[in-house]
Amino acid sequence: MRIWIVPLLAVVAAPALAKPIPSAVAAMIEAARNDPAKLAVVAEMARATNPGSVREINARIAAINADRARAREQALAEQRYYEGWKGSGEVGGFASSGNTNTQGVALGVNLSKETRQWKHAARGFVDYQRQDGVVSRERYLASYQGNYNINPSMFSLLAVSYEKDEFSGFEHRFSQSLGIGQKLVAGPRLLATVEGGPALRQTQFTDGLNETNFAARVAGNVRWQLSERLKLTEDASYFYDGNNNSLQALTALNAKINGSLTARLSHQINTESNPPLGRRNSDQVSRGTIVYSF
Repeated sequence: MRIWIVPLLAVVAAPALAKPIPSAVAAMIEAARNDPAKLAVVAEMARATNPGSVREINARIAAINADRARAREQALAEQRYYEGWKGSGEVGGFASSGNTNTQGVALGVNLSKETRQWKHAARGFVDYQRQDGVVSRERYLASYQGNYNINPSMFSLLAVSYEKDEFSGFEHRFSQSLGIGQKLVAGPRLLATVEGGPALRQTQFTDGLNETNFAARVAGNVRWQLSERLKLTEDASYFYDGNNNSLQALTALNAKINGSLTARLSHQINTESNPPLGRRNSDQVSRGTIVYSF
């Protein structure tokens, strides 16, 4: 009788075997293999509708993520300096309130590249309006930021930018900053980072004054994949120099039309704590644009 006790106890104590992943569900997972955000959504649906296969689903997702990480690491290691660049071009209209109340065109371009240690990002943007032969709004922005990976969640950074916006009170402004960044959340659907460090700013105001000030820079970025086609982004930076503090905040809702085209609605706030006499502290710009990714 005792001969059967041990095997019987082993059978009773053993966990129930996981059910195989249904073929239709496995096909959905494989179809989303190359899109992390879509894969996360599919995985959630698969677990909810197939509770008996959760262990197998988790193992399949983990294997896909590991394969993607290995392939990405190999691709980054082999690419040359002119390879791996991605970008987008943006065009559309805007309506502004504050120092100006106009409608006009908005043009932008973004470039980015990742290596095993670095992430490079360059941006250029123009808001321009000319009415009855008179320029009523003219804002130019060009920026570059390089992030050096210290570990998977922390990076050091170098950021430089050039701005021109007479309607906010300055002819030219150059900013240079060093700092440290930290990823607060780094999931397949949500990415949130915060940055901070010292900065130097050189400003030529429209009233003829020139200033060079040391400042502190704080910035934050959020990328939230709401669904397969909808993404919400937030980019904000704040410079504190004790004399004229500046805030820029850009919120955008992106709706993917197809593989290359995205419709974007955005709202930008620019504030200057101590603008020249006759200038308002804040400008707000709402835009509707079409973005082409390449």
